[in-house]
Amino acid sequence: MAQYDFVIAGAGLVGLSAALALTRQGLKGLIFDHGTAPRRASTTTKVLGLDRSPRVSAINPVSVDFLIQLGVEPTFFDQAGCSVSGMTVWDGDGSGELSLPSAGYILENYRLQDALSNAICQPSIADMLTQQFGVGIVDLQQDDATVSITLTTGETIESSLLIGADGSASRTRDLLGIRSVAWRYDQSALVCVSETALPHQGVARQSFTSEGPLAFLPLPEPNHSVLVWSSTQAQAQLHCSDKEFSAMVSAHSARPLGPVTAIGARAVFPLQQQHAIRYTKGRSVLVGDAAHSIHPLAGQGLNLGFADVAALSQVIENLRLDQRRPLSAVLRRYEAQRRPINLRMTAATDLLKRVFDPPSPLLRLARSTGMRWLQDQPRLKQALSLAAAGHL
Repeated sequence: MAQYDFVIAGAGLVGLSAALALTRQGLKGLIFDHGTAPRRASTTTKVLGLDRSPRVSAINPVSVDFLIQLGVEPTFFDQAGCSVSGMTVWDGDGSGELSLPSAGYILENYRLQDALSNAICQPSIADMLTQQFGVGIVDLQQDDATVSITLTTGETIESSLLIGADGSASRTRDLLGIRSVAWRYDQSALVCVSETALPHQGVARQSFTSEGPLAFLPLPEPNHSVLVWSSTQAQAQLHCSDKEFSAMVSAHSARPLGPVTAIGARAVFPLQQQHAIRYTKGRSVLVGDAAHSIHPLAGQGLNLGFADVAALSQVIENLRLDQRRPLSAVLRRYEAQRRPINLRMTAATDLLKRVFDPPSPLLRLARSTGMRWLQDQPRLKQALSLAAAGHL
């Protein structure tokens, strides 16, 4: 029976970062995923003639530093992503507008996946890590010493530690019997690459429309952004013509970006928030979306996942230095550190969604007034910017 120091279920961005963090401590591990091996999967569109994908993430400065520590080249971020210098939010139904300083990058997920995979291919890491794809988890049993994991291949393996990084529909979480509290929103996220008449100038922008928040996340090309519309009308917007959809978006983007001149292929994803009632059980632990998933309104989902991995890696390193404490107690320490922070971000994101995206016209008027008030509160704006940068 194969034995490992750690096993990770889920080879997405958070799972790969966990594999790098632990192998860099000299631990031998396995990472597996039910999907196929990572490959370049951009959604290139003939309309725009760009090799760009609408699946992007906002990466804050704390996450950038963490990824560099894991072995991602520092030059990668400027070469592959768009540096963000600010954020502007405005009321699409009123006159309120709010500008905040910002920092970090907008990065396409597949490019970041490539960067993490390249770091894993370094000999010092590759020799310590086994990767399996097209493989899922069927069952697990754990005692005080090990976790026994049965895979869909029929193979049974043993590990000192199991990490569930297998997303919001986590099979690992279900097998552990950890319940989660979840609720769906009345919106779905419609995403596509867009071209606008005016340049984005490295500023992330968001308009609060009657259908839901409409975000423009800048890409390296000066007039191209990823459009994310968290909309109650997403299905209808998905199936209307390019011309009709461009006109809808232009009505909300014309103020800072001018009209939309072209769009790429559109896709729709459901929106929900979810939080596990606990992150650990015995020698098993949850990270990233397996533990918590949030509305994309604040763009902090992946940053929270990377912060989970950084905290988990640190408590495991501390255990190696002081082995008097059992692993289960160390994992509970990770949970005690991360769960309150993640809960606060979950609550804050949900509150932002409900305050800044209210259904009532009267409340939308109050939203506009509130945004104008907040624009004149430098200390509060600074606190918001620090939170967005990862300094929670």
